[in-house]
Amino acid sequence: MRNVVIHKIVKFIFTEDQLKSYWKKLGEDLDFTSLSNDQLISLAKRMFENASHSQLEQHLANGVWRTKEDETGKLLAEDDSKEDVHIELIDTSEDGGPSQKVIIDRFMKIDCSSCGFTFYVQNLETDPAQLNCPKCDSKVN
Repeated sequence: MRNVVIHKIVKFIFTEDQLKSYWKKLGEDLDFTSLSNDQLISLAKRMFENASHSQLEQHLANGVWRTKEDETGKLLAEDDSKEDVHIELIDTSEDGGPSQKVIIDRFMKIDCSSCGFTFYVQNLETDPAQLNCPKCDSKVN
């Protein structure tokens, strides 16, 4: 077999309205507004896993239906439980930026603010702020 594997980082956005609709469709007794951050993330995972390819198109960041505003806001929670997926729960009604850590296949991208050099670290178990840039030896943030 000559298989081709293309690795590409793609963002999917599940809006609160979409999650509410899916929750209602599941027929759960618990009120949607009472779901914890972890429960919302689990719901989005379930929705993602059960979606067809054509259904996933509506969740693509920078696609036809999702805008930059849909992915910008205050970071509420993160999930890095799978090594090839990074999940963020954000509140778009509040100011904030995306997570500074994006771990895909357990690699963390780090940008040096002094010289602009970008490097990747695998399985980092300490605070990235304790690292020095391999190019200019400055502390990274």
